[in-house]
Amino acid sequence: MTGHRVAIRCVAVMGAALASLLTSGCAGSGLYADAPVVTIPATAPAINPAVGLTVIPPDEREDAIVIAGETLNGTPLSTQDLAGDIVVINAWASWCPPCIEELPLLESAAKAFADRGVVFIGVNSLDDPIAAAGLLASSVYPSIDDRDGRVLATIPDVPPRSLPSTVILDAQGRVAVRIIGPVKPGQIEGALELLVAEPA
Repeated sequence: MTGHRVAIRCVAVMGAALASLLTSGCAGSGLYADAPVVTIPATAPAINPAVGLTVIPPDEREDAIVIAGETLNGTPLSTQDLAGDIVVINAWASWCPPCIEELPLLESAAKAFADRGVVFIGVNSLDDPIAAAGLLASSVYPSIDDRDGRVLATIPDVPPRSLPSTVILDAQGRVAVRIIGPVKPGQIEGALELLVAEPA
């Protein structure tokens, strides 16, 4: 009986440790690692309408929003200066594995739509600028420096501190597409084709 009790106790301890690991999300070890971060997995239950891809019909979109800040070198960056363009805004951090995994998909879409009135902007949020420097230097589009998460908090209907998250603004600056969690292959391109085809 003693052996069985020890075995049961070991399984319970291991289960608790695994649960702790699985719920830690994108927690990192950088300068801002102790910030509470919500990470929505790509395989989140479909019953939660806030998770995954949401396309908002034109007649249901709310007022235009402005996402603004400065890049790491102090260059101002604002969606207000991009009137008439479709703008993809992706919130990410260097310590977040799903954020890194989706970057090639975003960069591929940025290149494919560069001459079709589409602009990509990153929001490097809750991150250590030194840790993010390599990714920022190699990126095909600029990122707003959002180390305290304030810019991320201004994006409507995105859960607080949720990384990665992506929204697409239509040509009027209204949120037209929202993706909570990592983007999947083809999602950005499909959404952009719809928006590019909308009447001006």
